Amino acid sequence: MSNSRTLSPGTTPLEASSFCLEEDQRQHIQAHPNERFFYSTYGFTLVSHIPLPELVPISPCDSPDIEIVIGKVDVTLQEADPVNDWLQIGKHHCQVWVEGIARYRIEDGRRVIVDRRVSSAKHSGADPNDIRVYLLGTVFGVLAHQRGWLPLHVSAINAPNGVWAFTGQSGAGKSTLSAWLHYHHGCDLLTDDVAVVKPEETLPLLYPGPRKIKLWKQTLAALDLDTRGAQRDLMRLDKYHLSLEGEKAHQAEPLKALVVLERGHAEEPACLAEVKGPEAVYLLLEALYRSEIGRSYNPPESIIRHCEVLAEQIKVYRYRRPWDLQQVSHSLEPLLEQMGFDCCS
Repeated sequence: MSNSRTLSPGTTPLEASSFCLEEDQRQHIQAHPNERFFYSTYGFTLVSHIPLPELVPISPCDSPDIEIVIGKVDVTLQEADPVNDWLQIGKHHCQVWVEGIARYRIEDGRRVIVDRRVSSAKHSGADPNDIRVYLLGTVFGVLAHQRGWLPLHVSAINAPNGVWAFTGQSGAGKSTLSAWLHYHHGCDLLTDDVAVVKPEETLPLLYPGPRKIKLWKQTLAALDLDTRGAQRDLMRLDKYHLSLEGEKAHQAEPLKALVVLERGHAEEPACLAEVKGPEAVYLLLEALYRSEIGRSYNPPESIIRHCEVLAEQIKVYRYRRPWDLQQVSHSLEPLLEQMGFDCCS
């Protein structure tokens, strides 16, 4: 959320005093005021006033974990500290503001208010797809932190010997690797971008997010995938959001391994190295999604302790390989062996 076009509009949310809100804009994202939509994702059950087609519906439940409503969100969150132009954090509440798209108020890990207001009349209102991008990403990450869970910035697949998750810096190839294993090696692609672990559970279950994946244009070409029907990324025009096939949502499964991706030189052989102890804990801390928000709601020592426990339950690796789509199959050999494949061809 650091894109200047979206998040540095000149008039910050704390400076703005009046916003233009048209009634038809509210109706556009509310759709049916009396209708409720029930879903499950990231380990939450939720009821929403907004249709969320990226999620698989569930039967109505009496006490969903999360409620998503349409409402008014003031410019300033009371009794909160402004972190930057788009984020304000209070003791139990958090407010995210995206210029030209929406304001989101996240309350006590249980309720989200969505207010689509724009800073000038020149905006005709954001596309509902764009509103859901931030709702299903950043907002749900905040909800997880407010509940004391561990949202991980990962892409994950189901390998022959269990669930493997990939993380790394932006552009490290998390989604590309998961997609390659999915389309070329038959691994079920569980989730992309964010998944959740609940520290209170005995097993380190990984709860997947929405059934979609983000891939660069060159990766789509290498996988022979069509961009028709895909949603173009808001901040990167050469990246696309693709819905994953299948109508059934994946259930949480035990996490087998976390792999930190690193780029090697062109002629460098691929290397998979297991790490343990403090280094493994450090890599888990680095894999947390929006960790700065997590530290606002959970004591750092508590977060470290949760990561120490997780590091003892799973395997943690560094995977260094050349960054070349033409050489992916060859570079995968050390990884496929550890994943339980019979051969590396």
